[in-house]
Amino acid sequence: MPFHRSIRVRRNRKEIRRSFDLQLTPMLDVLVIILVFLLKTAAVTSTTFTSVAGIELPVSESPDVPPESLQLIVTPEAMTLEDQRIMDFVQSAASVGTAEASYEFARGDLDEGGRRVVPLYDALVKAREKAELLRAKSKARDADGNPLPFDGVLAVQADKRIAYDTIRKVMYTAYSAGYTVFRFLALRKDF
Repeated sequence: MPFHRSIRVRRNRKEIRRSFDLQLTPMLDVLVIILVFLLKTAAVTSTTFTSVAGIELPVSESPDVPPESLQLIVTPEAMTLEDQRIMDFVQSAASVGTAEASYEFARGDLDEGGRRVVPLYDALVKAREKAELLRAKSKARDADGNPLPFDGVLAVQADKRIAYDTIRKVMYTAYSAGYTVFRFLALRKDF
């Protein structure tokens, strides 16, 4: 009998050792699932918007991140398109010598009855032509095999001190240059 007993003890030991073997395949499956979950839930965006020092943007509660588009920054002193200063405002005669300066368009900067901003129009037309040329050379095509159409999206960062009349002129100018969708950027309000 002692012989049979030792065989049973050995069998039980082998079973115990087998049940504690490390299984790598299920562990890797769990790690892959966790990795995919983290990648899907991470809020990563390739869109970066630069700002100019001293600009005061309005505050928004919207959690949406604007898509990539051409960026226009309007400050009380100047306009910048894609990090290139395209025009400067001139100080109004009424604000000279006062504590707070106000700025306006120079005489030669406006046309079409004072509605269109010429330097902005020229810069936007040049940017549109460049975008259309890049789309024509791109391999991305629509269902008919034609290049993708120009989307005409303009992201505008406007200082909250800018007058409505100035914003209206900027929008009219952009629309006449072929930009039909405006995205006004604001600071996100964190709770």
